[in-house]
Amino acid sequence: MTRVLYIGGSGEISFACVEAAVVAGHHVTVFNRGTPRETFPTEVEQIVGDLNDDKTYAKLASREFDSVCQFIGLNTETIARDIDLFSGHCGQYTFISSASAYQKPWSGGVITEDTPLKNPFWEYSRLKAECEQMLFEAHSNGLLPVTVVRPSHTYRRRLPGTSFPGDHMAWRILNDKPIIVHDDGESLWTLTHADDFSRAFVALCGNPRALGEAFHITCDTAHSWNEIVEQVSTALDHPIKSVHVPSDKLIEYSEFWRGPLKGDKANSVVFDNSKVREAVAGWKCEISLPEGLASAAAYTRRLMEQGYTPDERLESLIDRVLAEQ
Repeated sequence: MTRVLYIGGSGEISFACVEAAVVAGHHVTVFNRGTPRETFPTEVEQIVGDLNDDKTYAKLASREFDSVCQFIGLNTETIARDIDLFSGHCGQYTFISSASAYQKPWSGGVITEDTPLKNPFWEYSRLKAECEQMLFEAHSNGLLPVTVVRPSHTYRRRLPGTSFPGDHMAWRILNDKPIIVHDDGESLWTLTHADDFSRAFVALCGNPRALGEAFHITCDTAHSWNEIVEQVSTALDHPIKSVHVPSDKLIEYSEFWRGPLKGDKANSVVFDNSKVREAVAGWKCEISLPEGLASAAAYTRRLMEQGYTPDERLESLIDRVLAEQ
């Protein structure tokens, strides 16, 4: 039985991976703060602790794992500690990076794993790239057997958002308020359901073909943002009013938008997934966008019925932007 440690495990992506790992017969341990939004399968062993608590975290080194999956590492300090801690204690260390780290702007067509990691617009993406570099150096030096996985926009319970979070966008739609769509809405975007992502991810755990390699795991199909918001409207069964605003103008209103737009969503991104399919025979995305959004919309409606309050500062900013167009 493959013994897997998930550092994190309660996020939109990682929870789906935990569930898929249990289905695959893995012995799953999760390390997190112990406040998951959903109940883990009964087979999951949970260790409660904080990533920033060195004393508690260090206890993980007393265990042996076939695979350690780091979902919440965001800086090289965390990665350097992981290299020291897990060296000699795991057969594979999988770092969850981000496809946003790929070069922006990108004019080279379909993105492969060899596309340069160079994003001048978003610190989050640059930090992920720095973590990758540190880990591959550790792998080359024989300190830690490393795999890197780069998710793109991956959703499950929550609807995808345009220039602001999906829950907030859904709240505005259901309250008959217009939403912002960046630029002309025609840039192409790839949405991947977490259940599809998780099947490939779990198959990479303990997979010798994954060692020393980086993979992105995404859907092959891209949609324009105009199409995506119409699909969200259909899923919510509620009409939508969109206002197109140039990304550069949005950034003039707030630097909040620079990374997520210029460094990510304002770019057309289409991925070549042949590498992960070679490592995971038979894998493909099976959940269509309408099917995935319908499920997310049902959850979102329940969330709204329970009483959702949008971020006041962001809501005020959105209203100001729209009023001045």
